[in-house]
Formats: sequence, C-alpha cells, structure tokens
Amino acid sequence: MAGRKSKYSSTKNKCLKNKTWSVAVYIRLSQEDEDNGNEKQESNSVTSQKALLNEFIEEHDDLIVYDTYIDDGFTGTDFNRPSFQRLLEDMRNGNINCVIVKDLSRLGRNYIEVGNYIEQVFPLFNIRFIAINDFVDSFKNPTSTNTILVPFKNLINDEYCRDTSIKIRSALNGRKKKR
Repeated sequence: MAGRKSKYSSTKNKCLKNKTWSVAVYIRLSQEDEDNGNEKQESNSVTSQKALLNEFIEEHDDLIVYDTYIDDGFTGTDFNRPSFQRLLEDMRNGNINCVIVKDLSRLGRNYIEVGNYIEQVFPLFNIRFIAINDFVDSFKNPTSTNTILVPFKNLINDEYCRDTSIKIRSALNGRKKKR
C-alpha cells in the first residue's frame, strides 16, 4: 500500500511539472494613473505592464498566452470592465486556466471584490492566479494567496482610490470657487 501511494505521488508530481497553463494576461490602467495623458511612471503604463508580463511568461515554458486583456482608462474599483468581463467569459468556457497581472492593484482596487476573485472565484474554476510584483502564485506557492499581506495590500489599494477621489473632488471644488 505504501509503495502504491509513493508511486502515485511521483506520477502526480510528474504530471504537475509537465502541466501547461493557458494564460490570460490582464492589464489595467485607470485614468487616475495618468497625468493629463502622460504616464506618471513608466511602470504603470500599459506598454510597461505588457513588457513585464511577457518577459515573465517567456521565462516559464509552462505558460502559453491564450489572449491579452487590456482595460485602458478603467477604474479598479469596478469589475464591470469590458476586457475583464471577456476574461471571465473565457474562464467560464474553459479557454484559460491561469490569470497573470503585474500586481494586485492591476486586478482591482476594491478590497472585497479582489479578495472574492482570489479566494473564491479563481479557485472555483481551478484558475492559477499570479501577481508578479506581489510574489503571489496560487499554484507554485498556494499559501501566497492567503497570507495577511494579500488582504492588507488590497486594503491599501482600496484606500488609495478613496484618497485619490477625495483629492480630485477637492481640486475641482477649489477651481469652481476661483471662478
């Protein structure tokens, strides 16, 4: 009995090592991440995200890009984004089994919704989730998705949106008063 178990484990590990992943490359850039049409930082641009994600994929033979999904100019607080909805449809249809983003904030900036996708939706559909800069990989390091750091970063990302919104409203109100 013990011999069978170790033989099965060895075969299972071999299969997992040879597994290929059909990847959804997801990129999002909100209008708040731009400064009057010019990127505040190159690392936040769509081009930069694409380069980072493609470089990561090229370094991993088991990752094969199914499609790239880009929501340019969409807020992270709402998940009703055209390309993200298309990604979800491809997920439901079984076309993808891996989602890769630059970092957690690119997936979204809504603390509850991001947590729901990482902890509930993606696992339900057996989707591997990778956030490169946050060192999250639900397959290679399953505990990386449920450490205290992930919800903490998501909370900070959520708060960043609230803070930005308050600053924008304050600036607009200041301009109205000057008129």
